[in-house]
Amino acid sequence: MTPSILACEVGGCEQVNADYADHWAVQGGHFYVVCDGIGHNENTATAVSEFCERLKGELSGGIISDETALGDAIINAVRSLEQRRGSFAFCMTAALKLNDSLVVAHCGDCRLGFLTPKGVDWKTVDDVPHYKLHRDGVLDRDSYLKARHLVSCKIKPGVIRESLKVYSLDNPEPQCMLLCSDGFWSYVEVDLEGAPVLSMEVIDRMLPELASSASDNFSVILV
Repeated sequence: MTPSILACEVGGCEQVNADYADHWAVQGGHFYVVCDGIGHNENTATAVSEFCERLKGELSGGIISDETALGDAIINAVRSLEQRRGSFAFCMTAALKLNDSLVVAHCGDCRLGFLTPKGVDWKTVDDVPHYKLHRDGVLDRDSYLKARHLVSCKIKPGVIRESLKVYSLDNPEPQCMLLCSDGFWSYVEVDLEGAPVLSMEVIDRMLPELASSASDNFSVILV
């Protein structure tokens, strides 16, 4: 299914876009991915785009229908990238949408959620330890946002399989699915939580202002 919104923009204060958003058909369904490169430089930007191209190749070889197969495909793409890129780190959230299931792959603080009349129902949890402290009320939101950029919680050379969270979710219809990097959710999350009705039109109106005023790059997919 073609996304209603697919945006990948350079934030107002950034020069290089190391975010990435893409989607493609796979056997039995569709695949969506957003990435956020750590360090907005050309090497990271190239590494992220190469990773997604290699992942597309991994997913084109046959039926990918469960957590193990998707996790293996992602790790294989990272391993092949290590031979060409000496250093890189990025966050990622991806979704394999099949007829009767939804398989999510997640590492870092990119997020996936569903739009509801009460706002976004987030289905991923930020990997950094500070997130639990924030959720438990030990850290306020501003302190958490400043403390979440730990490279140890990202995809990088030598990443181990356990660092990648892969799991299945119910495949709700007709709810809209949102995938986004922190350049999107960290700026609009408070507004989204208070939105009585969140829709494609609401998010679409946010994007131009975000592109001109945000200090971080952002990638968004709304399906």
